[in-house]
Amino acid sequence: MGELPASFTGDLPCADCAGIRYRLNLFRDRSFFLSSTYLGREVPHTDFDMGSWTPSSDKRVLVLMGGREAPVMWRIDGSHALSKLDLDGNEIASVLNYTLTRDPEFTQIEPRQILRGMYRYYADAGIFTECLSGQRWPVAQTADNLALERAYQQARSQPGAELMVSLEGRVEMRPGMEGERLQLTLVPQRFIGTSPGEACGERFAGVPLDGTGWRLVQLDGDAVFVDDARRTPTLLLKDMRVSGFAGCNRLMGGYRLDADAIRFTGLATTRMACPDAMDTEAAMLKALQRTVRWNVLGRILELYDAQGARIARFAARPDPSASQ
Repeated sequence: MGELPASFTGDLPCADCAGIRYRLNLFRDRSFFLSSTYLGREVPHTDFDMGSWTPSSDKRVLVLMGGREAPVMWRIDGSHALSKLDLDGNEIASVLNYTLTRDPEFTQIEPRQILRGMYRYYADAGIFTECLSGQRWPVAQTADNLALERAYQQARSQPGAELMVSLEGRVEMRPGMEGERLQLTLVPQRFIGTSPGEACGERFAGVPLDGTGWRLVQLDGDAVFVDDARRTPTLLLKDMRVSGFAGCNRLMGGYRLDADAIRFTGLATTRMACPDAMDTEAAMLKALQRTVRWNVLGRILELYDAQGARIARFAARPDPSASQ
């Protein structure tokens, strides 16, 4: 994607407006800001998002994870452009534009949105670390900052300790404390509340193929549902050995890797009979036998057959060590 930070912009289709103007800023620390402006409306409206990004294992797809439930994926077109993919990570078949192009110069986005993160007040200065992006900003002593400081003083565990807070804020370029160069600064427009004892979760990042626990979520384009979570089909690939659970029986075997090429070898299962799970188990084993290529998109593992069709999709398990 070339040198970072970088700004990408483009007008994409909109179902009920003239278009949506996307502006995406990618930072070196793998965080991002995104603004989406709805064009042609009487009252202008812009949505903001921020979070973390990671490239897919084959470096062809950019995966953004912000405040939405699911990641947003973009095909990487060299260093100059990004093309939006659909919710399932597929190409969008359309004559309309779904491409953002790289701007000649980086232009800062100044988000205005609800924020959640770790706040601390020390040596007469407030610092806020936003959970989704991991970005850290000084807090301006204006707007609703007094309410934020007072709530911190009441709820902190000890002086200088971090405290989870929620607020509505604006992130903008402002001079530093002593009039130094401009820097991103949080303006707390409306304090919402504190959450003592809570902390930011692990920041979104890509996971490796090897050593990650995977659960099956899709086979041949169809979602996989199980009535009992204990029956969820899973895989663990480690040290050229594969183990897992196919829905009824335990699975074992080996695999060979060559870059993004993969072959599962010597697959075998135990011999229990489970009438409600045998169809899914048989389809999963067949998919593994047909697999020739793999790709990890953030926390999603996709397997492909010799024709390039995606035949299985797995999601990283919350606790990779809690495999079979």
